Order: sequence, then structure tokens, then C-alpha cells
Amino acid sequence: MNILVTGGSGFLGKHLCRALHSAGHQVRNIDLKNNPEFETIQLSVLDQEAITPYFQGIDAVFHLASYIEAGESVENPKKYLVNNIFGTLTVLEAMRAQGVKKFLFSSSAAVYGEPIRTPIKEDDRTIPINPYGMTKLAMEGLVSSYVQSYGFMGVALRYFNLYGPGEDHVPETHAIPRFIKQIQSGQEVTVWGDGSNRRDFIYIDDVVAAHLRALELSQGFHYMNLSGQNATSVIDVIHILEKILGKQANIKNYQPRPGDPMELFADSSKAKSILGREAKVGIEEGLKRTVEWFLTQPNVMGKI
Repeated sequence: MNILVTGGSGFLGKHLCRALHSAGHQVRNIDLKNNPEFETIQLSVLDQEAITPYFQGIDAVFHLASYIEAGESVENPKKYLVNNIFGTLTVLEAMRAQGVKKFLFSSSAAVYGEPIRTPIKEDDRTIPINPYGMTKLAMEGLVSSYVQSYGFMGVALRYFNLYGPGEDHVPETHAIPRFIKQIQSGQEVTVWGDGSNRRDFIYIDDVVAAHLRALELSQGFHYMNLSGQNATSVIDVIHILEKILGKQANIKNYQPRPGDPMELFADSSKAKSILGREAKVGIEEGLKRTVEWFLTQPNVMGKI
């Protein structure tokens, strides 16, 4: 198949492009940043006129291009609404103009807000508590409307705490790469509360494999959790990293953040039923692989 990926120069995008290529697909990337491994059109997804020609001859689109920081979305909600919602709209319209019908995209656990129970099921209430989560829920609604109105096939993959080799944000706000860098360098390891908060960590290879399975779906709108299947406390993640790195973490506890649930993890039975697969990489193995990658990247390790 001819596959177009938006945001194919990011953490997930790079892994997904490689997996698609390995599976025999032709891959094209639209991103503001270059991905030297694949044809990259360096354009904003908001520029519908400019991006539309590149959708000609495409069989399916993976839409990963969106802003992802919940905290930043609280500070600058307009940035998130414009890029995430209108960026999705322009991609859908480019597809409609070129007759492309298959759309798969990155949704988020943030659509649920404060969970009413755990593990979270897909049809539990969705009341986002930050603008980022709201944009992801709006994106799902927008895609569903194109499925009903124009005969698209849509897939919303709601991931929880994605991690793995290659994750490198500036500044680094995600827990696992931040913990690795801080423990390795002896810096203070910031923990909100006592670290007993439990999260659903899912390894990058499991998420990518689910994307490839989702590509096989046809007709309708599908939404599902992608879960690591086991909740792990923040403090246990730190202890595992201490063991792998052979260093003690200099933990500094701060007051819990408002609206930060004690437990946030998913029921993944729907994805298992629809996609025929479930997460295979456990947290200890996933962290070991992730640490090994970071230790080979001195330039990345120097940035926190």
C-alpha cells in the first residue's frame, strides 16, 4: 500500500515509518521536521492547499501530527485547538479531495479525564480535564463524522503512557526518559506525591504493531485502548531504573499535582478482540531496552 504519515519525524512516527517500510509498504511523510530515512514533505498540516497534492495515489493515512503536552495546553489552549483540531480537518479534507478513505490516528487516554473506574473501558465517560484531552476527543468526533458523511474508515487508537528507545523531547517532560537522564547524571528526580500513582506504560513496539494490525480494518469507525495491561507505580519504575543503571535515584518529592489521578490504566480486551493482539513487552524488559538506547546517545543524555 501507499501510506502517508503525518508527523512521521517524531518518536512514534519514526518507528511506525520503519515498520510500515519493513512490511512492504511505500511510505511518505509530512512533517515540519525532516526524517532522513523517508521521503519527507516539510509542510504544516494546516496548509491544506499545499499538502493536498501529496495525497494523490495514497491508500491510507496515519495522522500523528499533533501537539501532545497536557500542561502546555492549559497555558496555551488556542495553539492546541488550532493545530490538533484544524490540522485534522485539513488532512481529512485533503483525503476527501483525492479520494482517500482510510484514516488512522493517535488519540489518547486524556479523553477520559478523571476515570470513574479502573481499568478504563472505551465506553466509560469521556470528560477531558485539559484542552489537550479535549482536542483528542474532538478529533475522534470529527473523524466519526467523516465516516458517516463520506464513507471513510476511521480508527482512533487511545494510548496510555507510551515509552521506548528514540523518545527525545526538548524540554523533556515525559517521565521515563526524564528519570533515565536524571538518575544517570545524579540530578534530582522529580516525583509528584509519594510516587504511588499507578500508570499504564506501553512499549513502542507494541503500539506500532497495533497500528499495523489496525491498517487491516475496513469500514466504520473504530476506537480502542492500547494498554500495557499492567499498571506500574511511578516509584516502582524508578526502582527498576535504579537496578538497570546501577545507581541510586536522588528523589525529591513534591506536592501531588491537581487533577492527577492515583490510578490510570486501561482494559485492553477490545483491541485484543478487534486486532487479534495484545502487548508483549513487559515493563522490566521495555525499560531495559530503553535504557540501553539512551546510554548509546550521549547527545540525548545531555538534554533534560
